[in-house]
Amino acid sequence: METSQGPIEHVLARLRAAETDLAFIEVKKAAGGLPKDVWPTVSAFSNGSGGLIILGLDEANGFAPTQGFDAAAIRDALSDGFRPRSGGESPGPVSPRPLGSIDIAVVDGGSIVVADVEPLPATMKPAFVTTQGKEGGTYERVGDGDRRMSAYGVFLLSTDGTQPHVDTEPVRGTTLDDLDTDQVERFIARLRRRRPRSVADLTTTVDILARHNVLATDRETPTLAGLLAFGRYPQHSLPQAMVTFAVYPAKAKNVYVSETRMLDRRVIEGPIPAMVDDCVRAVLQNIQVRRIVAGSGARDEPEIPEVAIREAVTNALTHRDYSPWALGDQVRVELYPDRLEITNPGGIWGGRRVLDLFDGSSRSRNAVLSAMLADVPMLDRDESVSENAGSGIPTMTGALGRAGLAAPRYLASVTSMTVVLDRHGLLNPDTDQWLASIRASSLDPDSRRALVLVHRGYAVDDQVLRAQLAMDSADARAVLRGLVDEGWLQYPRRTDGAYRQGPRLEAADVHVPEATARFPLRGSLDERIIKVLAPGPELSVHEIGERLGATAGSLRPRLRVLVAEGAIVATAPPTSRSRRYRIARPTT
Repeated sequence: METSQGPIEHVLARLRAAETDLAFIEVKKAAGGLPKDVWPTVSAFSNGSGGLIILGLDEANGFAPTQGFDAAAIRDALSDGFRPRSGGESPGPVSPRPLGSIDIAVVDGGSIVVADVEPLPATMKPAFVTTQGKEGGTYERVGDGDRRMSAYGVFLLSTDGTQPHVDTEPVRGTTLDDLDTDQVERFIARLRRRRPRSVADLTTTVDILARHNVLATDRETPTLAGLLAFGRYPQHSLPQAMVTFAVYPAKAKNVYVSETRMLDRRVIEGPIPAMVDDCVRAVLQNIQVRRIVAGSGARDEPEIPEVAIREAVTNALTHRDYSPWALGDQVRVELYPDRLEITNPGGIWGGRRVLDLFDGSSRSRNAVLSAMLADVPMLDRDESVSENAGSGIPTMTGALGRAGLAAPRYLASVTSMTVVLDRHGLLNPDTDQWLASIRASSLDPDSRRALVLVHRGYAVDDQVLRAQLAMDSADARAVLRGLVDEGWLQYPRRTDGAYRQGPRLEAADVHVPEATARFPLRGSLDERIIKVLAPGPELSVHEIGERLGATAGSLRPRLRVLVAEGAIVATAPPTSRSRRYRIARPTT
């Protein structure tokens, strides 16, 4: 059986090697019937990136089949929780109705039930255990377990599909006197030069500030965006709308070096233009500088490019969550020996994924603040705080690439976002040692870099690889397909997903000796599809199914992925009855 986590045989091997449940795989013994705690897991997987629930395996007995397990009864009971309800029926055990497939498989001579839970669309989240209600019954996956989501997380999931307007709300107790007059005048002068139509019919400062949302509709009180952009000291009214900066001596916060907990610690306040400059200055004062020879001269360059630091800090302050739920938290800038981390409250807004951040589009939780900062000058120069053109991440990626560093890495949860900027290149003594340990040293440099990215936790597809390694999409796809062919990676679960660890990389990560023996490199549905198409001729989905003993329903999702990733070619549109498939021929 093929699952979103790979063939069921591979899944079972991973579980036995790890000797525990995994982040995307939950196993339940289910000896006495359908366990009630299956529904929190369904909620957690639905609210995240999906996952696999296996019923009928005994973790305490080496994940052997459960004795006396009634697979048919369990399948029917679980399927009932996934089926649509009519208007007159009570809701199912999880609301909204979860999505996924449920089937019976046979492993080691025993039957098990496999539920492949799909993530819900952003507009349908959160999924919650119906009897516990939304506030108390919404779960998220943490490690290998399910945890009740915080009220703040539930709020963010519930509002992810609508544009927030908190940045236009008035900050009570503030007036025009709380704004920096010089900055306001420079802002207006910039508008007159660059956007004259936006102020052409206005004669007073108040009129201009009200039109541009610096002042609220009462024309007296600064908005949250206005106070953050122009305030003399915004933290008087918004005490946690600041940045904390810390330098740690080790690679983790809880590791002390000679009883030293921090090498530097600062609280950075003021309006956003001031905080951006002060943060960049603090980082630059604490990182190494390299001397670069250029022609007949030389210049000093910080180990992390200044423009990348600036863009990362600006993004965090611009796109953080400023709702009342999050105003008790601040942006954190933390420097470690191997990396710089910048964390802000609020996850990715608008139903986007980490992979989508590299597409160059501009979408903001704080639409008014983002637009305003494109016209707000820095305190000591005419350049604006940001461009509001979706150019921030491409700019960061380009600067880092020119310095031999990896592109920014994003670690997103429901309630926070962290961007990681490495201080060292992808291929260094540490990564070389890791590559040697998994017997990947003989791969070409681009393939080695791609494996290091996956190992470090990047969500990798051809667009990310293109940005990371400065190559075109065709070359990036060729690198990824080569790693799939060698068993290092697997194709994405869905057409819009990232490449996954293949059996060889999975084996290395759980430290399995003789990995290739315990994790067979062949046999996934993707591999079998490619193998049956390789000799030609073109085949329809039904002809492929006849050769593989698989149903058209199980083949179509994988065929869509393989077409999207360029591994195979479809000869007609998806709705055409004459649609057939063939192997993609390498381009020259």
